[in-house]
Amino acid sequence: MKTTLQYDHYFDYAEMKEGLLLLQKQHPSLMHLQEEALTHEGRSIFSVTISSGKDPALKPAFYMDACTHAGEVAGSMACMYFMDALLTNSDEEEIQKLLENNTVYIIPRISPDGTEEYLKTSSWVRSINHPYPKDQSDNHGLFTKDLDQDNRIGMMRIPSASGAWKKREDHPFLMRRRRPDDTEGEFFNIYQEGMMDAYDGAHISVARTLYGMDFNRNFPISWMPDAKQPGAGKYPLCEAETKVMADFIINHRNICAVLTMHTSGGALLHPPGTHSENSADEEDMRMYKEIGSLADDVLKYPTCNLFDSYCVDPAHFDAGAFDDWCYLQNGIPAFTMEIWNIHEKAGCKPQWPVDRDKTEKQEAEEIEKIYAWLQKNASETITPWHPYDHPQFGMVELGGMDYKFSVQNPPKQFLQEELEKIFDFSFRYAKTLPHLVMEKPYITKAAEGIYRIEINLCNTGYMPTWLSNEAKALQEDRKIQISAEGCRIIEGTKEVDGLAGYFNINTFYGYGGNIMTVNHAPFVKKLSFLVEANPGDHLTVTISHERAGTVTSEVIID
Repeated sequence: MKTTLQYDHYFDYAEMKEGLLLLQKQHPSLMHLQEEALTHEGRSIFSVTISSGKDPALKPAFYMDACTHAGEVAGSMACMYFMDALLTNSDEEEIQKLLENNTVYIIPRISPDGTEEYLKTSSWVRSINHPYPKDQSDNHGLFTKDLDQDNRIGMMRIPSASGAWKKREDHPFLMRRRRPDDTEGEFFNIYQEGMMDAYDGAHISVARTLYGMDFNRNFPISWMPDAKQPGAGKYPLCEAETKVMADFIINHRNICAVLTMHTSGGALLHPPGTHSENSADEEDMRMYKEIGSLADDVLKYPTCNLFDSYCVDPAHFDAGAFDDWCYLQNGIPAFTMEIWNIHEKAGCKPQWPVDRDKTEKQEAEEIEKIYAWLQKNASETITPWHPYDHPQFGMVELGGMDYKFSVQNPPKQFLQEELEKIFDFSFRYAKTLPHLVMEKPYITKAAEGIYRIEINLCNTGYMPTWLSNEAKALQEDRKIQISAEGCRIIEGTKEVDGLAGYFNINTFYGYGGNIMTVNHAPFVKKLSFLVEANPGDHLTVTISHERAGTVTSEVIID
């Protein structure tokens, strides 16, 4: 697909901003760029609105964001590619139709400060690059540091008679765990490359992660304090960046679907993340599976429930997550896409659902396959073991994979291929929103100066106007509003319940292959009301729903 920008590398903040400004300049009628907030370091958190025709707020909207986790920068590139491809190819019929019917909202980089630190230094940043907790006075031990100045944090193997690891006889790079009867040979302990703040000459302890704040544990849904959920923050939405996300969802009441971009693992994850989908609404879970199947067509990403298939330890599930907050607090269907699966590239067995009983032998085999694939396809991500005279530990060896751009994000030469496939799913997901269609009103004279207007209103979209049964349970299923200008409604309802989408049509293959359809919620409603009017009057009938959009029809009384 044509794009305006080049996607053969990762954009820093300046290049991302320059790209946003260029796209806005080239497509002023379709794109609106907005600064939602300034970060601690003075960078803008931008939002983008893409739409054509009527007011964007009056159309059902698709929302996409990235870099809730600063280092998962492939997600930010996916957001940039998605908006770029929509705008650059906006003359194509299918894209024209999407932008006429729907609005697209994108926040391409939630944590520009954290991402800049991640891209420009060797630091590993979870969400934001300020120490968390703020008081680090009790944090001592080995801190990561780029000792050999190659702009990456690798591994450090330290010779030790009591070491837990041993060099593999058949491989120059990989290690094997020391076996119970290993008494001869050279042994090592392996840590991340770094320095201790205080070393007693014998004991090596590992310090806590310095940048431990996790925005995806900071949302007001099953939130738990930091002692139970590390990185959760002092209270929900205590960080400016997470508040921007929550405020945007709350203030844009036309948002019908959410896609939040993360890395890695090559999976499309869906709520609930705090309990099994067996105890969630069955129909909502079916919707997640059906929409998720679109990702399997091109991306080959399986659709997984967060709690059942992705969480490694169900006893310690991830609380306070954004996707859970969207769905369980607001009723909005939300997916988390975990971009890039190096295991799949390397020929390892499928990762999902997660194997909670993987053996050490299986793990070692997977690492060997990953190393071999990287060595063949992205050798620049491998640093061979090399000696280093450590000021505290003496002669050690440094080496390892460039985790940032081999496992966590695609090597840059594989980035565009992944982004193109992500576009395919994102575009198809954006087409699933509810869509109101009003047939031409039928008018009959009821009495002198009184006319009856009858209208068939239909939802032609896949989703119902209420989006999910969870939204109904939360009383977030909003009414359809009816109004008329140029006359006065004297009889008939001015609001009605929502309409089902074709997802809700209860149809299935019956005995012998016959297709069966049974009673289901209506996706068409006949509206009828009386108005005061006179021949020749021009009336405007407006039907609106905060999430499903607004439609109007001009009527002439004759």
